[in-house]
Amino acid sequence: MSHERQQEHPAGAPQIAEAPRGPAKRILVITALVAGIVAVVLGMVVGPQRQSLGTQVTGDEALAARVVDAVGGHGGFRSVVVAEVTPESTTWAGVGKTGDGRNGPAPTNETLYELGSVTKTFTAALFADAIERGEVGAEDPLSTHIPELEGTPAGEVTLASLAQHSSGLPRLGPAFAIESLAASLSGGNPYGPQTRDAMITDAASAPVDPAQGPVYSNLGVALLGTALVNASGAESYPSLLEERVLGPVGMQSTSIATTEAEVPAETTPGFLANGASTDHWWGEGYAPTGSSTTTDIDDLAAWAAANLDGSAPGASALEPTAQFAEGSDIGWVWQSTQVTNPTADSNPTLTWHSGGTGGFASVVMIDREAQKAVVVLGNTQQVVDPIAVSLLSGAEVPDLGAQGSLLLWVTFGFAVLASGLALLFAFRSKAALPIVNWLLLAAAGLVSLWFAGTWASVGGWVFGLALAPALAAVAVGVLRSPALRFQPKRWAWLSWVGLAVVLLILGSTLLVI
Repeated sequence: MSHERQQEHPAGAPQIAEAPRGPAKRILVITALVAGIVAVVLGMVVGPQRQSLGTQVTGDEALAARVVDAVGGHGGFRSVVVAEVTPESTTWAGVGKTGDGRNGPAPTNETLYELGSVTKTFTAALFADAIERGEVGAEDPLSTHIPELEGTPAGEVTLASLAQHSSGLPRLGPAFAIESLAASLSGGNPYGPQTRDAMITDAASAPVDPAQGPVYSNLGVALLGTALVNASGAESYPSLLEERVLGPVGMQSTSIATTEAEVPAETTPGFLANGASTDHWWGEGYAPTGSSTTTDIDDLAAWAAANLDGSAPGASALEPTAQFAEGSDIGWVWQSTQVTNPTADSNPTLTWHSGGTGGFASVVMIDREAQKAVVVLGNTQQVVDPIAVSLLSGAEVPDLGAQGSLLLWVTFGFAVLASGLALLFAFRSKAALPIVNWLLLAAAGLVSLWFAGTWASVGGWVFGLALAPALAAVAVGVLRSPALRFQPKRWAWLSWVGLAVVLLILGSTLLVI
């Protein structure tokens, strides 16, 4: 009987076995290839999907054609409904697909969408109207109207600074910012747990740094809305809004859901960038910021028309009162920015505000000099502002799918690298623990890619390519498992340290996502 001489390994060398030979190696290679093909197919069928605007059309066909021309082949959209508003008329068109699944009907003028931060313009109107009524003063300290904040840094900021995003408050309350992150990125509702009282308590411990300059603050506008409710003696923000804005303007389809039961059942589903559907948003504490608003294009067009002709309650909120950023002024919440695109037919100054929730995007954009406005609602995370700019000025819509693509392709590269190393160790490692370590790291990369991939530019096959080595590694590792020891003979502690690090990375990824 002949004996093969086993290869000597110096102390400290990684425990990597020679590649399997003969039929065993062929079986493992075939298994890996089959698993890789299955992974790519899974990515194409059930993986992240590149969403694109469908061919379904409702409303004005000429406007719909202009919307399709503006969007072009850019991905990330599922449906948009648009209205052009002038003092004489309103014209609307819906393009694409609503509802669940990959197909669905085109939106109509009565299809309900989540509005997001365009709601802040309602709060701005309430602020301007309350000043006119003498209920509040622009320079009133916040604690004047929210006594719970007496003696805190937040209580000393003025109402005007809240409406101008110059108070120095952070974007969200410090405790809520941590609580909401996971839900925001995974398609859940981050605002449900935030009651009015919880928001005020969070604000009491919030840092205030006026030297930071203008910083967009949901917390600031939530506090402004709460102060206005207290000053008016109203029961709640929804009741105050209905009495002073929605009712007078005739916005009968717009509502605020402070509880899950109040979300209109007919609201169309929203979708993440990867094509996954989202939970509808609702909540009380941040309602003045747009956490809980549902509307349709008719109501949004009516709001634009009322602000265009000055008949809206608190229409003076549109008048600039401060500089917000370079090239952009701000009134009470409303921003004014000049379009400076060399391909545009003109360079108008547009007064606007956009919004977004977990699966929706919106914008109201007004050219006050030309006396026209455009409003847009969409049911994905893809911003719709460029569509409005294009319809108002003729500017081209940029390649929205390419924005941030470098970082997102780095995520793809990390997932592929970790998956590839998992496959290498599945073939050659003498122990199971190193294989498990690399598979867990691959899982962290794949989870990140699922939520942060370039899905406005590519389809799920890209996810399948990243998944393929990892799935092949699992298959090969399972076949080899009877012959593997659990941990390496040498330097086992290093594998355990690696496991701890990988679990920390994976846990952090899951926490963020």
